Amino acid sequence: MSHAWHLPLGYIGFFLPAGVLLSYLPPFLRDKGLAPDEVAWIFSAVFGVKLVTGPLLAWWADAARRQSSLLWMAAWAVLGAAWLLGTSTHFAGLLLAVVVMAACRNYCQSLLEAVATRLRGAGGAVRYGSMRALGSASVCAGVLLFGGLWSAGAAWQQAALPLMVLVSALVLITSLHAMQSAVRSMVEVPAQVSTQLPAQLQDSAPAGIAMPARAPASLATRSGVLLLVGATLLIGANGIFYSSATLLLQQRGIGSPAIAALWCAAFGVETLGFAAFDRLRARWGNARLFGVVVMLSLLRWSLLATDDGLPWLLIGFMLHVASFSWTHALCALWVRDLSPSRYAITGQALYTACAHGIGMAGAAWFASRALPTWGPCVYALASTMTAAGALVIVARTALAPRACGSAALRA
Repeated sequence: MSHAWHLPLGYIGFFLPAGVLLSYLPPFLRDKGLAPDEVAWIFSAVFGVKLVTGPLLAWWADAARRQSSLLWMAAWAVLGAAWLLGTSTHFAGLLLAVVVMAACRNYCQSLLEAVATRLRGAGGAVRYGSMRALGSASVCAGVLLFGGLWSAGAAWQQAALPLMVLVSALVLITSLHAMQSAVRSMVEVPAQVSTQLPAQLQDSAPAGIAMPARAPASLATRSGVLLLVGATLLIGANGIFYSSATLLLQQRGIGSPAIAALWCAAFGVETLGFAAFDRLRARWGNARLFGVVVMLSLLRWSLLATDDGLPWLLIGFMLHVASFSWTHALCALWVRDLSPSRYAITGQALYTACAHGIGMAGAAWFASRALPTWGPCVYALASTMTAAGALVIVARTALAPRACGSAALRA
């Protein structure tokens, strides 16, 4: 197998069951005989685990330089969790399976993101957008595949989800094993010799992309905190969309086929957005791209809050490319720039814990509680979070010394 396929294979292995777990895990658990409150506790554990285990595992592996050992432990633990998920019918066993699976997948995602944000093609251009596009396409493929199996009967319903987790874990094991040398080169080499990294994993930027100058540790810490706060608000606003969109569409009398088409449009454009991200970033620069992202995100929330017909709702769903795809890609690259090579995985894990754990989960919980009273006005909260997050990100530039100028935003 060509080395060029190792990272793409890892993204396929990780993201293939991602949408299935988010979309079908609750009914899967319900059909195993669990009560609604038990299903709620287990499903919430998928997000709650990100707040603690991801950063802790990543920090321990980076500090102890035991990434390879933890990779194998995580991969085989996912296999055990898939077996338990398929065979257990008790709350404790299923909770253990989901917690172990979520913790391992969270670490693997942080590692994949750390490698992908440093990967460059033959021409020196960053390839992160293309990797995330492949991941989003895998999410769509997994949902379509599993949706078909879900309609095939009760036996298929209970066997398909653990089987998909098992197969994807085997694919992930294969890719991580092949990438071990690249991972060691990226995170186990001391900072003073980091310039000796393989060419594909160099941190130097391609022509036309400014990189931030090295700042004092205290300045980098404050900049990092602001970045995490801004990312938590910007990415977290999407949690309102995930938790409210289908319910609001049903209230408006939109049928199931149209709702499914809207979601397919959202995830399909997300894939295209990630694929185009690298070129847009190289052509516009991050500052201009970020401005476009913020404006399109605010437009999105206003369209989803109105009741002007299906075409406008379709545009609102398609603008998922701005509020999530491009926003996430920019934040992941900014986290890369602030993280020392040795703690590259830890940086991505902290970002995931804040933006996807605190931001999305918190916003989704609040929106679910407020939806009966607020209705479509819940998207006003998404607009507020987006505007506040954008201001926090822009405020990072005020921390940069004169020598750095506004590189913190451009890089």
